[in-house]
Amino acid sequence: MAFDAALPGRLLNHATFLDTTAQILRRGLAAVLCSLPLGSLTAQVDTARIDAIRVAFTLNFARYTAWPEGAPADSFRLCVSAGDSLYEAFSSADNTMVRGRPVRLRRIAAGATDAVRCDLLYVSGTAENRSALLHSVASLPVLTVGDDPMFLGSGGTIRLFTGDQRMQFDINLAQAERARLVLSPQLLRLARSVNQDKAP
Repeated sequence: MAFDAALPGRLLNHATFLDTTAQILRRGLAAVLCSLPLGSLTAQVDTARIDAIRVAFTLNFARYTAWPEGAPADSFRLCVSAGDSLYEAFSSADNTMVRGRPVRLRRIAAGATDAVRCDLLYVSGTAENRSALLHSVASLPVLTVGDDPMFLGSGGTIRLFTGDQRMQFDINLAQAERARLVLSPQLLRLARSVNQDKAP
């Protein structure tokens, strides 16, 4: 469950995390280039820009997470349960590389049971089946990321949200441990808050 050798030196503080996130966007993961922090979060903020930043953060989370041995090595299975606009933003990640594996994007429909075959599952706050999806992968090595205020309480691992005019995130470390995922210590330090209760 070792991290890539290059990772510890790259994620040293919030600024470098944002820098690598911006690099992901510049390499073409999103059609919209963005400047971090977000700036004024008003009704006029371009939703596509916010979605692009969510995608970049999500991929960065994957780069600083270690999966247990035995995980499929042929591809990185990125699954998304979200509306059309956010899924379209994630589509730019298809065939990019995460942890030395090409990303294979898959949309998870409401009521789907195939979330168990994901490495990372992004569940939008608009997903009607959020609780069922999270329950289906709770004890599996699946990194779950979402944006709903109740996401961590529902069993999610990382919650993304906008606050103080920038993208931030909270971590449910207990759920990560339950899923047998190892989050980089540097990533834990960058989170706004970390639930450190031990998983049962």
